[in-house]
Amino acid sequence: MAIDKFYALLDQHGPNLEEWPAAEQDAARELLKMSSAARDRLKEEQALAALLTAGPTPAAPKGLAQKIVKKARETSKTRKS
Repeated sequence: MAIDKFYALLDQHGPNLEEWPAAEQDAARELLKMSSAARDRLKEEQALAALLTAGPTPAAPKGLAQKIVKKARETSKTRKS
């Protein structure tokens, strides 16, 4: 696997190779054995994913969903006019 393809798959599917398409997993693992750049990038992505999932998910402000729907309806009406 080319390093550019590895990076693209990493961006698309995330740092857990088990979530990648099955057809790409073996080639990615082979590249990781040979490429320190691929290993470094994978470690960076794994660390970022861990940071993003480590803390509590903030709650949306009360009424946000209603405001979004209202704005979408207003925008839809002005575009139809």
